Amino acid sequence: MMYSNKLRKSNFLFLQILQWIFFIIIIAFCYLAETSGSYSKPLLLLPAALCIASHTGEIQAMAVGMACGLLLDLACGKLLGFNAFLLVAGCVLISLLYRYFLRQKLINMLFLTAICALIQGGLDYVLYYAVWGYEDVFLIWQEIIFPSCLMTTASSVIFYFLIKKIAESCGSHRINQLEKMRISDYQD
Repeated sequence: MMYSNKLRKSNFLFLQILQWIFFIIIIAFCYLAETSGSYSKPLLLLPAALCIASHTGEIQAMAVGMACGLLLDLACGKLLGFNAFLLVAGCVLISLLYRYFLRQKLINMLFLTAICALIQGGLDYVLYYAVWGYEDVFLIWQEIIFPSCLMTTASSVIFYFLIKKIAESCGSHRINQLEKMRISDYQD
């Protein structure tokens, strides 16, 4: 019996390490995609961080939000910590929402990614462009930031299914336990 528990713990630890290695590879790929191409592209680090946060606890979500936010700041050439602060708050909030209120559904992730992308894009527009009163500054929102928000939201579909598959394959039982708990609460 004791041997079985040790084997189960070591197997669970191995699967958790494997899961985080996959998450780090996804984040690295997103950073590489952010640093290449034109101005109008999806912010892939945003939906990746939000999808990972939906499958982890609050502390892990905070760490992922901080790492992805700092990488997004570096990739976009923004003030270091601007996106990190937003992603930490967003990832922790999403982790809590999925823990207590939401189910793992694509529509939930699309909606939350759209909200976070619009908040990030709106703050970026206001603080970096609109405040300075440039001429025809609305064109930046219309031609670059809003299309980027739409592409970011659409790209969350890929990350949703990819990260959900990784979390399920690597034994993230948190989701199944929460779903069973919610179902049993409704049956009582």
